Amino acid sequence: MAERPIEAMFRHKKLKEEDIAICECKYDANDPESACGERCLNVLTSTECTPGYCPCGDYCKNQRFQKSEYAKTKFFKTEGRGWGLIADESIKAGQFVIEYCGEVISSEEAQQRSQAYEAQGLKDAYIISLNANSYIDATRKGSLARFINHSCEPNCETRKWTILGEIRVGIFAKQDIYVGTELAYDYNFEWYGGANVRCLCGAPKCSKFLGAKSPAFLEHNHVWEEGDDRYTVEEIPLYDSAEDEPSLMVPKDKSSFRHEFLARGKNDSPVVIGGSAGSEPRLGSHVAVVEPLHSFSAGVANDIVKTEEIKFLAASKLNSSYDDIRPAIEEHERDSQDNVDISAAMTWIGASCSKLKADFDFHFSIVKNVVCPPPAQAPSSAAKYSEEADNETGMKYLTH
Repeated sequence: MAERPIEAMFRHKKLKEEDIAICECKYDANDPESACGERCLNVLTSTECTPGYCPCGDYCKNQRFQKSEYAKTKFFKTEGRGWGLIADESIKAGQFVIEYCGEVISSEEAQQRSQAYEAQGLKDAYIISLNANSYIDATRKGSLARFINHSCEPNCETRKWTILGEIRVGIFAKQDIYVGTELAYDYNFEWYGGANVRCLCGAPKCSKFLGAKSPAFLEHNHVWEEGDDRYTVEEIPLYDSAEDEPSLMVPKDKSSFRHEFLARGKNDSPVVIGGSAGSEPRLGSHVAVVEPLHSFSAGVANDIVKTEEIKFLAASKLNSSYDDIRPAIEEHERDSQDNVDISAAMTWIGASCSKLKADFDFHFSIVKNVVCPPPAQAPSSAAKYSEEADNETGMKYLTH
């Protein structure tokens, strides 16, 4: 049996009458929003009304995809980012801008084309996900939507709508957009390895690299989300029972503790935490004094170095296990691990747990040995009470 061509799998299907979603709107000439506005049941479910079945008839406002009711736009040449699209009229927040059109292809075809485009050195490839099994390729033919550039702080977003029983993708405004403003949306890149590609959007909160938000990129490059101090520790809070708030901080040091302990500096001055040399303590502030790192015992140094080595080894094993399951994720669906082999998935889960434990042990070792070291043991030659009492007073004296 001959294999069907890709295009044959995605022909427009004819809806059965019982499958047509019919709203309950009633047109009122005095209320423009009554003709399938924001309160329309179909609008609320991102479904366009079917012509001939909508109670509002020709007044229906919920057929924007079918009638190509696009906002006025025009494309232009950007500086260093290829072509772009700008608004040629004022666009309101939530307004439909344009449909993302192109060839609807299978996930297998999308993967093959992506590899072919990369081999050809084609940088302007436009393939986006429609659903788990289908993609839209606008590289060879498509609407002007393919010229909309990526931004980490976009003024537009993609939304999926159901039109005559089929899923289609539209670009909608996230905010009011003025004439001459460039349109942009977040491509939501997924990183699966390879070179890190710099993002050129220029937004104040740019992620710096394409796909930088994807889990694989974060794990591989040790780039954590804001507020996560698992790798680069800037502040280690100390519990203060008096105020019940962390207030003490350890100065930031990017070098590993291995080098700190192996180095034998000449400066034996203690480290001041929570204040600077020569500064007066502020009201309500706390100052802690920690001995220099090289002054600790070899046992303390070995303990921290050992936990650091375990942490690095756990991270390496996690990266290796993710490399094993990455092909299965790419083959089935980029955001799902449901089709991953059970044994590989269990290995990855175990490696993830081991890394979390290693991270905890490493930082706990720092807090235990450096920030909050145990009190020094009393020396064997400590003072003791004299067993001989003064004959006159009956008191015992300390002898050394």
